[in-house]
Amino acid sequence: MAAVALVSVAHGVRAQPAVPAALVEDVSAGVAGVDAFDYVPVGKQVQLGGAGKLVLGYLASCVEETIVGGTVTVGSEQSTVVGGAVQRKTVPCAGKPMQLSDEQSGKSGGLVFRRPPSANTTTAPAPPADRPRVIPSAGPVISLPKPGRLTLARIDEKAAPLVLDLPAKPVDLGKRGVHLVPGGTYRASYGTNAIVFEVDAHSTGETSPLARLIRF
Repeated sequence: MAAVALVSVAHGVRAQPAVPAALVEDVSAGVAGVDAFDYVPVGKQVQLGGAGKLVLGYLASCVEETIVGGTVTVGSEQSTVVGGAVQRKTVPCAGKPMQLSDEQSGKSGGLVFRRPPSANTTTAPAPPADRPRVIPSAGPVISLPKPGRLTLARIDEKAAPLVLDLPAKPVDLGKRGVHLVPGGTYRASYGTNAIVFEVDAHSTGETSPLARLIRF
């Protein structure tokens, strides 16, 4: 009876997905266990050896770490590094994205990089009263929870939206050849969720992936 009870309990327990603590912004070739633009959970260990390099961006604290060598243990706001060197700086980032209601977000369809069929998709609602987050580069990093379709629509003036099919892993749009207009205000829509953001009018190019991260 005890054995049956134990088996029943075991079947009733399901592994919960690990909550991401940091984004791997860059990693040296040959470092095992992580790739660029992976999310890593608290407790994850990475062996860098003598000269391996790892750059982490922490989602909650906005701390960006450049680590060379040693053993790295991921924490909730920063790493513990044994036998290596670490440099830390704080970058502007968003711990939680600003999401709009279903009515505000709207819906649109279409093929990748093509104008959606609906003629109404270029007519956008007014931006929210709160100033949207400013992305310091014309090439944001987009992170979806599941593979899906993202629509980027400019809402400060009329322009044809971009529709992109993206994987669940964070994607650097700049490296995909997608460059938004400096100074423009955009609405990124995924399913029933949307995030409004501005592109820095004085954007000069690539910056920290954590500072450019838009996460649904």
